[in-house]
Amino acid sequence: MDLSEQLNRVFYPKTVAVIGASDNMEKVGAWSVQNLLNGGYKGKIFPVNPSLSEVFSLKSYPSVTAIPEEVDLAIIAVPVQHILTVIEDCVAKGIKAVIMFTSGFGELGTKSGQDLQDKIRNIANKAGIKIIGPNCLGVLNTHINFNGTFQSQISSTKAGNTALISQSGGVCVYLAQTLTEANVGVSKLISMGNRCNLDFHEVLSYFTQDEDTKVIVLYIEGLEKPRELMTVAKQTVKQKPIIAYKAGRHEKVNQASLSHTGALSGNYDYYKAAFTQSGIIAIDSLTELLDTTKALSYQPPAAGNRVAIVAIAAGVGLIMADKCYEAGLRLAEFSPETQQKLKKLVSPIGSYHNPVDMGLLFNNVNLLREVIKALIEDDNVDMISISGIPWYIQIVNQALESIPNHNGKPVVHASFYSRNEEDILAKERLENINHIPNFYFPERAVTALSALHKYGEILRTRS
Repeated sequence: MDLSEQLNRVFYPKTVAVIGASDNMEKVGAWSVQNLLNGGYKGKIFPVNPSLSEVFSLKSYPSVTAIPEEVDLAIIAVPVQHILTVIEDCVAKGIKAVIMFTSGFGELGTKSGQDLQDKIRNIANKAGIKIIGPNCLGVLNTHINFNGTFQSQISSTKAGNTALISQSGGVCVYLAQTLTEANVGVSKLISMGNRCNLDFHEVLSYFTQDEDTKVIVLYIEGLEKPRELMTVAKQTVKQKPIIAYKAGRHEKVNQASLSHTGALSGNYDYYKAAFTQSGIIAIDSLTELLDTTKALSYQPPAAGNRVAIVAIAAGVGLIMADKCYEAGLRLAEFSPETQQKLKKLVSPIGSYHNPVDMGLLFNNVNLLREVIKALIEDDNVDMISISGIPWYIQIVNQALESIPNHNGKPVVHASFYSRNEEDILAKERLENINHIPNFYFPERAVTALSALHKYGEILRTRS
């Protein structure tokens, strides 16, 4: 069985055995079964516990080998002292994919922990089994409501087009919820844990072919096979952007990383250089990760770094202009034809130069539409940023709805948060219907523009 088929069994299992299943809600085995049931998973669930005949109204089996049907995926939630017996049972059953919640392996930093991890790796490799983990959160596939984790909250993750590959289970939960709140969502996520015999480059290769995934996010603490990851990434970025956050950047943090997932962090400068060479977009904060992901999830890459800014307030436009220059972007110099059009459209007390200050005319749908069209049609403009205020978002929606594809040029919007229900609905329409991402601060909109420019450059240099 090839890797793609094995990972299909991980993310699209028709049958799941939960080894160590329980009806005691203080145990991980109970949480796992409950999450499968409550999350809406449509496949068959086989609890395995020799002490129970039933778990949450499901027939329980004394061992995985007693299950009368083929098992696509085994979720293992047993104490570490039972792990060798359980793995041997999985081999006997012919299972080819395993999620292992169990901890007590390489992350301990002890010889006995590493030896045990080496043993299960050797057994799995001989039998052709791929192990997610050990010491991991599990996996999620929002498009089939499959919560293969021990966290119930993760079932509320919005279905989207961003895949997460994370060494940390906690960061998986954090990013899934944050991307949901940002109206981006997640296609699939996987917590790698100790990476016993499944590593980043293998999952990255799988997500490259995944039709539900447009953007791939990596959270990395340490790598044992950096060359393999970078080799796959060089091919992946020709099709999909990769965003990476590297934690454990400082020498004194290395021991914390080792005790977390059994991986030493290494020199961050080497990582950043490798990311750049392979076309991965390296980011320096989770806020930047969120804004970069949102931009690439919603909008196409930019053809260049020239930005046109349309603002309701000149001050906000100037802030954006400053941030654009600091980010390596440039204000577009409008063609003479565009300047003539804008001069006729923009209020005399505004400005038809870049940034374009609409002033009090911002609430005129027809004028705003014509301004945006003029900028989209200008060959000197690569990207457009519109900055307004929440109660004008509906005007922006109406202006944009007659210009559906923007000539392939990315458009972003910046407007502060409003609790008003109509404003919230207008923002949702802006994103869900018009596919224009909104950012609550102008500098975060510039982060988005910068990401769109970076990925455009990556595509141009690797075509």
